[in-house]
Amino acid sequence: MLNLSLLRAMSYSHVHDYVIPGLTSSLIGGDGHGMVRMFSCEREHEEPITPHSHRFDFQCLVLAGEVRNRIWARSTKGDLYEETILEHHGHFGDQTPAEKKEISRWGYVESKYATGMLYEMKADAIHSIYFSRGARVLFFEGPAYSMKSSMLQPVSGGRVIPTFRVDPWMFRKEDGKAHC
Repeated sequence: MLNLSLLRAMSYSHVHDYVIPGLTSSLIGGDGHGMVRMFSCEREHEEPITPHSHRFDFQCLVLAGEVRNRIWARSTKGDLYEETILEHHGHFGDQTPAEKKEISRWGYVESKYATGMLYEMKADAIHSIYFSRGARVLFFEGPAYSMKSSMLQPVSGGRVIPTFRVDPWMFRKEDGKAHC
């Protein structure tokens, strides 16, 4: 089993409240060939994260706690969502909508991962995720393929509900300042 104390000692560049309250992202490595993050969750994660893709492939190892990962796909039995392409500008939370795609039905399949389990995703897969209190996850991030990703926002009553947002409390660096 990996030594969590050693990983904590190796970690740096801590970003607190990483999209959700209580989630911290810490770097373990890097240099342009991908990187390793450790996600640590101090609270039971209940707040929804807008379904999204990444700009890179990744693999995760659950060191402690549990992760629920939902993989989204078009589904005739799903609910209506608008897919939007986001253009990323190099900093946490710094992206802008670049292109709205069609409104279609989307559904998900949820998988649970406990201590010692691995999961992975390709860059173009759309997912949403939940962490248990005390979860520790090593996140192996591959090199970025592009500066664009996708997100899904729900459609209700014929209008798109803007669930994607970046709030001032998100992405707080160790010194207490926002890291956007």
